[in-house]
Amino acid sequence: MQTDQIQRLIEIMATLRSAEGCQWDREQSPESLKPYILEECYELLEAIDGGRPEEICDELGDLLLQVVFQAQIFSEQGTFTISDAAKAIGDKLIRRHPHIFAAETYQGHEQRWERIKLQERAERGQSNRLADRIPATLPALKRARKLDKKLPQNDRQTTLQQIEQQLLSFHETADKLSTPPEKCEKKLGELLFSIVRLADSLDIDAEEALRRTTTTLMAKIDSENQPT
Repeated sequence: MQTDQIQRLIEIMATLRSAEGCQWDREQSPESLKPYILEECYELLEAIDGGRPEEICDELGDLLLQVVFQAQIFSEQGTFTISDAAKAIGDKLIRRHPHIFAAETYQGHEQRWERIKLQERAERGQSNRLADRIPATLPALKRARKLDKKLPQNDRQTTLQQIEQQLLSFHETADKLSTPPEKCEKKLGELLFSIVRLADSLDIDAEEALRRTTTTLMAKIDSENQPT
């Protein structure tokens, strides 16, 4: 039954993209759909935060539509189909879980996962430079966290001391009227990166923490501004 519903969605999308379908859907390209993919991801996050299964289901459907939409466009170009995409991720999951699908043990799983990823990129002729492995399109805090995981880890006290020193340095720099904005930006960026490292040492996603705090503050402001 589940397969039937997914196949039904694929067929609906193919109809919408056909000559007899919807003009708007026919005009879309992978590039034009990029904003919708991001929007649906963020709406799904909000639904998950709200803990409402009906909304989560609805938002998952919206995100699934974007996957089917992209696959349909590439299928029309003769590049790949949604079945190819499903096979690729299925193969990847098996390849990266040899402790489940092969004779390996779980011990060393994270290091082995990273090693397999590097090998996969090398086999595809892709660079393993950090600049190529960590997408520039990620939100800045997410990107910083991914970079932090590639660096030697400081102990928490060392990171806290570093933050204190950087905060003092930023304060001294920002206090000078003659300081160019670019220098303040550099100092602030260094401070933010250290805060991301501190959060990571506590197993906290800085992006998620800031998102939740912003949501809480917005709700508080809205509550205070309610007419009495």
